[in-house]
Amino acid sequence: MDGQTERCAHCGTPSTDGGRFCINCGAELGTEPTNPRIFPSATDTAERVYDVPAPLYAAPAVSPGPVAPPPGSSTPPGPTHLAPSPRPRRAGPGPGLWVGVAAAMVVVLVLGGFLLLHGRGGGGGPSTSATPPIVPKTHSSPSSPTSSESSPTAPSSSPSVQVTGPPTNVAGFAQASAPDHAPAGVDFGGRPVTYVAANMVDGRNDTCWRTTGDATGMELTFRLDQPTRLTRLGLVNGYAKIAYSNGRSYDWYKGNRRVLSVEWIFDDGSSVTQQFGDDRGMQQTAIHPVTTSTVRVRITSVSPPGKGRAARDDTAISEVLLLGRTG
Repeated sequence: MDGQTERCAHCGTPSTDGGRFCINCGAELGTEPTNPRIFPSATDTAERVYDVPAPLYAAPAVSPGPVAPPPGSSTPPGPTHLAPSPRPRRAGPGPGLWVGVAAAMVVVLVLGGFLLLHGRGGGGGPSTSATPPIVPKTHSSPSSPTSSESSPTAPSSSPSVQVTGPPTNVAGFAQASAPDHAPAGVDFGGRPVTYVAANMVDGRNDTCWRTTGDATGMELTFRLDQPTRLTRLGLVNGYAKIAYSNGRSYDWYKGNRRVLSVEWIFDDGSSVTQQFGDDRGMQQTAIHPVTTSTVRVRITSVSPPGKGRAARDDTAISEVLLLGRTG
């Protein structure tokens, strides 16, 4: 071919016999597509995998031809060898099977007569033993009011258990709300991330409530499910999460604004102030016990925006602690 050796466009094997088809894969020479691994100038951005047609590289299935007649026979050749062989007839049941069936019927009849006769004579015992469970029902009816009379005393013990028990964090049962929150986004893995107020009471430090800019003066509200005698308060004063992407770390606690001080306000109008340091853990403080159904948190100061690759001009709180007893 004009002094040049033709190569297969599918596998790149050079044609040495001057034939029409590739001696390696069977593809027809000169047909597209060109394999980019053999010819780098040919590209395919979809990186498709090309399938070679089966007839070009695989021999077709050969069906057996007609059987040739023996020499000297006048019968023309035909597909006599393809005629299905007759199915063998199923043998019917032999005499042994009928004898076995008759013997089984005799055994059943004898056993049934035995059970019928002995069931009448000795059946008094089992029948009397089956009836006693019905009799005690007549004696148990007077005792039913006793259980109903004792039921009123059960609730009296439950409040005492709640009052005398250890204080618990009731923030998980509170309904959190905020005037505003930052729009949702996605993390480095493409998963959706929200910054709603409920993230402050979900028990996780890697989620947060976040709002854009300086949140000084903003007030958050936590409505408890019942009046609670609080003894300790606290919060995680920033977005306490570290993310990783392409071998780099992003410390959102250092990047976002952090809350530096708040005022806790209760139903009776009393309040408690709290200062926060540079600590991504739960920062808490003990207070004089106060019973309340609502806790308001007024943010009084925040830090400047962070620096570095995780810098954000947002104020964040990851978690809130409300420790007390209900009842």
